[in-house]
Amino acid sequence: MDHTDFALAFTDGATITDSEGTIATMRVHPLGDLVAPTGQIIACDPLTSVELIPFAQRIEPGRYPVLASVAELGEDQRVACAMVRLSEAPVARWEMARFEGQENVTLLEDEFFSYPVDAGVGSFLDVRAGVALEANYESDEAYHEKLIEHLEEHHADSWEWANVALDAASGANIVLFASGWGDGIYASYWGYAADGSLACLVTDFSVL
Repeated sequence: MDHTDFALAFTDGATITDSEGTIATMRVHPLGDLVAPTGQIIACDPLTSVELIPFAQRIEPGRYPVLASVAELGEDQRVACAMVRLSEAPVARWEMARFEGQENVTLLEDEFFSYPVDAGVGSFLDVRAGVALEANYESDEAYHEKLIEHLEEHHADSWEWANVALDAASGANIVLFASGWGDGIYASYWGYAADGSLACLVTDFSVL
């Protein structure tokens, strides 16, 4: 499966022209750090399609900046991609991210690993934060409304984001953001540096 030119998408001020001649100007927005005490990262729709299955690839526990690549399309703005930046090293190759249990799955040419979005929102979180998120939903079926309130605190013209602490003991949090044009199924990719180390994790929302 082809993916967005992520290097260009995360270059602030870059312009991208699609096959129909539409020009997007890219703006990169910092969304704060992702606190990952276990290094097991989850990407999901945290409002309606919560599937707390981490990626098979783990990262070193720590704090990592999260960035949103927002495409300015005339008066419209859409989150084209979201990134967890693991190092400053340039990416030498990209590899589609697999969730646990998909390590030995062989894909056909037009297939891809993804997560479903039904509320127009994607996210990154650590497994520790996922446990806390599940507990919040078990104690409050309307907990998604609290997450929506956090999103509304950072609302732009056509997108929003939030960074919410979920586990007080570890500081584990969830970083939420609008998912491109809204609902769909979206793939994520690991970016590897030339020395084989992980440089970033990116979810592509199929805007570009």
